Amino acid sequence: FFVLTAFATNHQNDMFKAILESPNQVFELIKILVLSACLWNGFLNIIKASGLIKQLSFILKPILKLVYGKAVEDQQIYLYLSTNFIANLLGVGSLASISGLKAMKSLTKYQTDPKVPCKEMMLLVIINTTGLSIIPTTMMTLRQSYGSHDILGFFSYSLIIGFIITVVGIIASNVIEHYG
Repeated sequence: FFVLTAFATNHQNDMFKAILESPNQVFELIKILVLSACLWNGFLNIIKASGLIKQLSFILKPILKLVYGKAVEDQQIYLYLSTNFIANLLGVGSLASISGLKAMKSLTKYQTDPKVPCKEMMLLVIINTTGLSIIPTTMMTLRQSYGSHDILGFFSYSLIIGFIITVVGIIASNVIEHYG
């Protein structure tokens, strides 16, 4: 349809130019996102190596205990959950996936039915999906790569919406767990 429209309106040159430029634009965008992820992964590794991740985990323990309950008493699960939470707060969702997958695998011991995820698994999915981020690095990188004059123009909205959605998701999960 768009090809016929381009020829009918005499815009075929513009259409073919856009088609031929698309792979280059996609490559540049992927390159920027991958390099940004590498940078933040490096920072996350430095945070882990310096022991700061354990300090941050200690500070987050009451919050994570409130959300995940008894699961945080298992040190290995707690390490995965806290690393995942910190990576999400840093806005590095792709890196949070690694610890999230490890946490998900560790949480299988709380399942009563292997085909049905436990409450802790559902909460992990909710928290990873809601997008609560104090430093939304991926969004900042995207805005910068597209030439935004204010790469943090969305920040306050992102923080408020992410917080509200996360709280609503956790409450909904608890209500479903209680009444379901």
